[in-house]
Amino acid sequence: MKTSTVRLVHGLTQHGSGQEARATVARASCWPPSFFLAIPTSSERTVLPVNTRGLLGNALGLASVACLVGLASPTCAEETVAPQSEVVWQQIGEAHGVVGMAAVKGKLFAATVTNKLQVCDPAVTPVIWEEIGDCPGGVVAMGVADGKLFASTSTRTGTLHLREALDTAAAWQHVGHCWCCVGMAGTAATPGKIYGAIVVHNGAAGTAESIMVRATTPTDVPWATNKTTNPPPPGILAFAEVAGKFYAATREDELLVGDVTRAEVPWKAIGDAAGVTVLAGGDGKLFATTKTGKLLRWEPK
Repeated sequence: MKTSTVRLVHGLTQHGSGQEARATVARASCWPPSFFLAIPTSSERTVLPVNTRGLLGNALGLASVACLVGLASPTCAEETVAPQSEVVWQQIGEAHGVVGMAAVKGKLFAATVTNKLQVCDPAVTPVIWEEIGDCPGGVVAMGVADGKLFASTSTRTGTLHLREALDTAAAWQHVGHCWCCVGMAGTAATPGKIYGAIVVHNGAAGTAESIMVRATTPTDVPWATNKTTNPPPPGILAFAEVAGKFYAATREDELLVGDVTRAEVPWKAIGDAAGVTVLAGGDGKLFATTKTGKLLRWEPK
């Protein structure tokens, strides 16, 4: 049974190297300009008082004991069996200080907390990262659409940048704005569009998660709320696309799958994403980095 924990600072832990800590801080929270505050809150959570939580925990504990000794209903045992995970991660190397990642044309690109762009061949393990230039300062998310790299920066600047997906030095082009993004992705089903997973912190009201969309044209065009999808799962930390399916990793260490192009497809939990902070999808594989600097790979069936 999965146990939820209360985190005082979203996405932060006490362990990991200095680079991982700085990378997590760079992506931890978002306080946007006023126009973003109009996004409706997708969920509101009530935090139980300490004493109430204790009583609830005792009640759940007694119920578990009752299941073990056969005092509860026959269905009790069935309810405690966890579903088998669809996701089996394989570590393929290290990825320290990574704040954004994108996979395209057989290559994996990563922006670091030191504003460098790196590339590797994920088919060669352990991976060997090669620095190929700079990236925009303060990157918090990367993605791929129409075969090009996109990167968004922190709330203070809120800019969107575009680059050719070359594994050599190339210039970034400023193509607009993008605030509070935790991940971006395009899909072959809707060419000419890029989707962004947006998380806005509204103080005591909690967070507001939404999927927004804009054209991939290299000009400053506005983002619009994507009306053909369900909101992303609460607590989303990372977002990517693989073969027409979209994936989200959350603060609760869950990996979910959905389709932002179809409103009738709900988000579904499919497995574990323990410590995952960044996702990237490409060539039929999902890549992830963790708080402790591991680079992981999973191939969805």
